[in-house]
Amino acid sequence: MKLIATTYEKLEHRRTGLTIALLVLLLIAGGLLSRLEVEQSIVAMLPDGDSRVASDFGLLQQAPFARKLVIHLRAEPDVPLEQLLAATDRLRAALPADLFRNLLSGPTDIDPIGLTRGLGNALPFLLEADDLEQIEQQLTPEKIDRQLATRFAELLQPQGIALKESIRHDPLGLQQLAFAKLGYLNPLPGVRIEQGQFVSADGRSSLLLADTPALITDAVAGRKLVDAFAGARRVLPVGITADLLSGHPYTLANAEAIQKDMQRVLVVSGVGILLLFTLFLRRLHAVAVFLLPLFCIAAALVITSLWFGRVSGITIGFGAVLLGITIDFGLHVYFALQHGSGLRPALLKAVSRPVLFGGLTTLAAFSILLNSDLPGQRQLAIFAMAGIITALMLALLVLPHYVGSNSATRSTRTWFDLNRVFREQPNLRWVVVLLWFGVAMVSAFEAQNMTINGELRQLSYRPEELRRAEQSLADVWGRMRDRALVFVAAETMDDALDTNQKVWQLLKQQQVESEAVSLAPLIAAPATQQQRLDNWQRFWQRNGDRTSRLVQSAGLKYGFSGDAFQPFFDSLERTPEPISTKSLEQWGLGGLLDNLAPKKKEGAQLISLIPDRPQLIEKLEPSLAAIPGVTLVSQSRFGRQLSREIAADFANFIIYAGLAVLMLLLLLFRRIQDVLLALLPVLTGLLAMFGGMGWLGIEMNLFNVIATILIIGLGVDYGIFMVCHSRQTAETASTRAIVVSGLTTLVGFGALILARHPALHSIGLTVLLGISAAVPTAVLVIPAFRPRSG
Repeated sequence: MKLIATTYEKLEHRRTGLTIALLVLLLIAGGLLSRLEVEQSIVAMLPDGDSRVASDFGLLQQAPFARKLVIHLRAEPDVPLEQLLAATDRLRAALPADLFRNLLSGPTDIDPIGLTRGLGNALPFLLEADDLEQIEQQLTPEKIDRQLATRFAELLQPQGIALKESIRHDPLGLQQLAFAKLGYLNPLPGVRIEQGQFVSADGRSSLLLADTPALITDAVAGRKLVDAFAGARRVLPVGITADLLSGHPYTLANAEAIQKDMQRVLVVSGVGILLLFTLFLRRLHAVAVFLLPLFCIAAALVITSLWFGRVSGITIGFGAVLLGITIDFGLHVYFALQHGSGLRPALLKAVSRPVLFGGLTTLAAFSILLNSDLPGQRQLAIFAMAGIITALMLALLVLPHYVGSNSATRSTRTWFDLNRVFREQPNLRWVVVLLWFGVAMVSAFEAQNMTINGELRQLSYRPEELRRAEQSLADVWGRMRDRALVFVAAETMDDALDTNQKVWQLLKQQQVESEAVSLAPLIAAPATQQQRLDNWQRFWQRNGDRTSRLVQSAGLKYGFSGDAFQPFFDSLERTPEPISTKSLEQWGLGGLLDNLAPKKKEGAQLISLIPDRPQLIEKLEPSLAAIPGVTLVSQSRFGRQLSREIAADFANFIIYAGLAVLMLLLLLFRRIQDVLLALLPVLTGLLAMFGGMGWLGIEMNLFNVIATILIIGLGVDYGIFMVCHSRQTAETASTRAIVVSGLTTLVGFGALILARHPALHSIGLTVLLGISAAVPTAVLVIPAFRPRSG
């Protein structure tokens, strides 16, 4: 374009001033970046606003154990239980209090006597109609006689004196029904309490639970936490091991894996780029081309931080990867000026058109992300657009003053004249076209097998040691963190309890109450409690006298006095206080209550845990959704919803980005044949990427979307340059620039295939698939369809 050439001529003798201006801008950018606030959270890559995924993710963070540190101790078969309990106490004492807070090894706040007495008094409010039927079946002479015989045998035991009052208040063992209700509060299946500590059913495992001030996303704090645990674990005797399970070890493992991967990748890519530099550039001033992306990233960071205030760490990481494509602009300008033929202003005029339109098409593709439901992608759009605009300005207005001399550029012999080969061997053109068509068809067929996975865990690195520890915890204690949650929200606790009771009835209809954790069996709504009290009183009005005679008769048989069980019958005449959340706190169940009835500034909330089985969730979803104030959150469904959101977002991106690119290409070329040729590299690259993923069984995830944007940006650029090259008379060395650009991308990003971290490996593999197809399509297939004359 003439404007670019004119600007070059005006700045041609002002290189010193231009350098000073660049240094001043760098200093300003450095000052602004020193105050950069980075936000480390995966939330940026989740849909926001009123989307179901965003609300579900927020609710999942409130799940019991979601933010707890879980320490799992395991003993060898020959280690006695007493030694395991002692080791648990030693480890608890050895853990530093500043990192491990509110350590809990068992229900230490529970008052056994107060709990037993409280449950006994609360029986009228706990028992439902089927419980009363069960009691009535026990009120026969034979069964009452058997009960009192059991009580008499208990009194003869060494602990009989301590059981005396308990037996007087409950000769028929009715409190067992109340304790059964209490079991629905237990989130740990098979747990038993030994000397005030959580112990597994087989007696070989114990648990420690704790809070921590260390943020899960903070790798530095995670290292301190893991190191402190490793140091404290040394107090354990031989035969007992302990594992720390929380998000912190995973964060640390991912951070360290990424760090090691990047060291490996940087060495490989650095060596590769050095070889490319030696083979194709060979001049010291060409270093300016490789500095171009660094300037672009700095500018993008400044603009994004000014726009949003806080910048997501994910945006910085992915944005830095994506802005690697800006080297493409610099390479085209460099090769045009270094290896083209003619005066520099004329060469700049010739190369500026494809560079500018290549940048505009990439800008158009990124601008589509501004409409994304993912805040991280919207931020990424601003980051990338700012970087690309900076790259275009630097490549076209600044870089020409720092590469080569300002004299006329002399023609250099083309290193490989493919157009001449095609002109001399016309049949070879069709061989290339047929091979390309075959690869495209195979890729399109295999692309049908590609699936989308929104499971966040699949995006992180999970060391084998942590996998084994997680599986061991699940084998012993169940998957305490992998349950679906039913949230009940209401203005008052009474309303929440009433709704929670409806939820419980639905769970009973599906026969999953034995696997559920809920307050409903223990605390019913006030109206329900009053109804149960009325039923209780009517029951004993019918059965009280007869039961009294049978108990007294059987009691005399085993030597009990006539009034031995009078406290029990007196309790039937009293009207106790209804059960409330305060009742549970008084009994020492405050810890369990906080998990299922978290305190809110406004309103009330209750949480129930249910099995996260897809078939069950599908059955319950419509019924629960019909109850006002009820929300079902399933981790498995969350993954499926996120997959659908990603698929919809990705489909919209492909459609709208494609339309935007198509319109710009029509504006540039104004001939449908040229537009179709220019689209060949990007379409082939995407087909090869999707087909390769389908063939290899690789699922599309959040990180592959980034690789797709990279392939679209570079693929369109390659097509524009090759079509412009076929129409121009001036030699701008576009073929060489595209080959070097593609090789640079493959070396720089394809090296990520060596990474162990799934996200980095995924980006590397998908870029390798896409660019490996886009570059040959640009430099071989487009010339095969249209050989350049001359």
